[in-house]
Amino acid sequence: MKFISLLLLLLLCLNASAKNKKINTGKWHTEFQLSETAILPVTFDLVKVKKSYVLYVINAEERIALNNIKIVADSIFIPFTTFDSELKAKINSKNNITGIWYNYSKGADYKIPFISKNGSYARFPNSTSNISVSGKWEVTFDYNNDPEKAIGLFEHLTACVDCPEIKGTFLTETGDYRFLEGTISNDSLYLSTFDGSHAFLFRAQLTNDTLWGDFLSGSHYKTNWYAVKNLNFELAHPDSLTYLVNDNPIQLSLPDLNNQLYTYPNSTTRNKVTLIQIMGTWCPNCLDESRYLAEVKKKYRDQLEIISVSFEMEPSLESKIAKVKRYKEELDLDFTFLIGGKACKPCAANLFPMLNNVISFPTLLFIDKKGNTRKIHTGFSGPGTGLYYETFVKETNAFIEALIQE
Repeated sequence: MKFISLLLLLLLCLNASAKNKKINTGKWHTEFQLSETAILPVTFDLVKVKKSYVLYVINAEERIALNNIKIVADSIFIPFTTFDSELKAKINSKNNITGIWYNYSKGADYKIPFISKNGSYARFPNSTSNISVSGKWEVTFDYNNDPEKAIGLFEHLTACVDCPEIKGTFLTETGDYRFLEGTISNDSLYLSTFDGSHAFLFRAQLTNDTLWGDFLSGSHYKTNWYAVKNLNFELAHPDSLTYLVNDNPIQLSLPDLNNQLYTYPNSTTRNKVTLIQIMGTWCPNCLDESRYLAEVKKKYRDQLEIISVSFEMEPSLESKIAKVKRYKEELDLDFTFLIGGKACKPCAANLFPMLNNVISFPTLLFIDKKGNTRKIHTGFSGPGTGLYYETFVKETNAFIEALIQE
């Protein structure tokens, strides 16, 4: 009897010690250790919803909502299911956690440590500054090796023109760097974003009229850049970069999400405007484009067909299908999804030999009711680009409307 009593007491103690730890809600200042000297900060907002939690990742106006959060004993697990990555952390106290971000899409061993503390803190430490970086900049990345042009767009986060908080983004010919948030401190600019797929850190110092800086993407990539203000600078138009090189019609025979062979064109697409999206679920710019296309599909419904050809990193067809199914369900996309193959641009180009090349995920093909490709849009500049995005939406909506009315 004494043995049974002691055993019950031990089980009660073990059960008590295994109880889930408490954690504070509200803002959390989080820092990712990209290298020995590079810290990428981001703001989280943890909200209690009934008996569970929702975590919001904040980058300027962007709010990324993360559900399916699990707390087990002193551990918290926060998945980014859209991008196949995850935050795993230990709850040290109600207002302090330490952990690792695992980005499985980049490999099982890709991980970056982070620390997070509860409270409202400045994203970057800042100090008094008399410099201004607001406006449009002509940017050159990797200028010592393989120069790439971009546009830098920066503005104050609030209406206070003297406040150090800055937001902005970089536009390239293959897409944008989404919502960036940061500060001006002394003569330097700091910007960052974290969305579960990418962890971007930009740092620069203003010398005379030029910003000289570096750019880190996670722990795997680093390059230098410089920028000068230039209101007149523009990149090549995204409708001019990818084009038809022969008269061969676009034809596809690929597995759909039921692992059934889907052939395009077919009776469903006959005499109907069709958009073919070359994309991948791992791609944030593709996510932005998919959200835009979802609104277009809601407006035109059966008048418009959207086919997304997805190129994925998962090794097997079954795992690719499972990943794309999850993506479609989470975003509530009324598209036809096909599995194009491995996530690589040459793989996509091989599937579309009528194109000069596939230089970007996403790439969007506009096909009229007669089956003619009328326009090809390379890359995607999303909501973080402000006027560029608004102009794209206005012009593209009008173009789709015109195709439907033909």
